[in-house]
Amino acid sequence: MAPTKRKSTKRKSARRPSTRRTSARRKTTRRKTPKGLRLTRKTQRQILIAVAIVVGALIFLALMQKTTYVQKKFYRGEVARNAVYGKVTSVAIGVAGRGTIRVRSYNTGKTYTFYTGVRTRYNIKRYPRAGDSAKVYYVYDRGYRKATYVRLR
Repeated sequence: MAPTKRKSTKRKSARRPSTRRTSARRKTTRRKTPKGLRLTRKTQRQILIAVAIVVGALIFLALMQKTTYVQKKFYRGEVARNAVYGKVTSVAIGVAGRGTIRVRSYNTGKTYTFYTGVRTRYNIKRYPRAGDSAKVYYVYDRGYRKATYVRLR
């Protein structure tokens, strides 16, 4: 007969069987290595000084330039190619809509004479009066400025 192993009569506790730490349970705290460039404070300072010198040199060169920035005047100083914005100085329009409008330009100070007719449109359904601000669009035809659209402001 084979000997049978007896169960021990020792009482088993509710505690863990082993309080010994193993490597699987051990939490290790390692230093995280920085990703990217690893620069010391000295090299960071040197790079910052070099960048500051380059930026300072660029600003110095920009200030030493002798160019003065002047706004370019297109369309002989007026607001658009065939448009004049200014103050209406005189109006002489007849019954059929034919007549003249004289406008003194705000931009150049010149006085322009525009001829009106049946094809001239107005943004407000009235003729301009002396003293109104108007923007006049025109065509240059046979030596005369013919108003095509008069916008009163």
